[in-house]
Amino acid sequence: MKEFEKYIGKPWRQWADGPDAYDCAAFFRAVQRDVFGIEVSRVMVPDYDDALGLVGLIESQAEEQGWIPVKDPMHGDLVIVHRPRHVGVWIETPTGPGVLHCVRGAGVVFTRNAAWQGSGFGRRQYLRHRSKMDE
Repeated sequence: MKEFEKYIGKPWRQWADGPDAYDCAAFFRAVQRDVFGIEVSRVMVPDYDDALGLVGLIESQAEEQGWIPVKDPMHGDLVIVHRPRHVGVWIETPTGPGVLHCVRGAGVVFTRNAAWQGSGFGRRQYLRHRSKMDE
């Protein structure tokens, strides 16, 4: 998890694109670029509080850039949260897997899979970049 330590605690700020603050989509882009070497285009959301619009843009962007739905996540996969609409990165750690994400009001946090139920976040969908499909 050492490669992610520089992100932990960075604040959430709407439209922020790093490196001092992020929104959830910009945080996902930064991690994919800096840690996994995958370039992801910026998703421009006209109304950040429009949950359906946000997830629609993210899903269309993911499909366009070669992100493929998978049943079981692996390190680095895109996590789309359906309630509230949100994105993060699936991370495998020695102490267990979870979602690294930038949350409004909390900033960048790691939510362990075991703690997800009580986190207030709902159902998740996982997508893997086409470049990692053979791993």
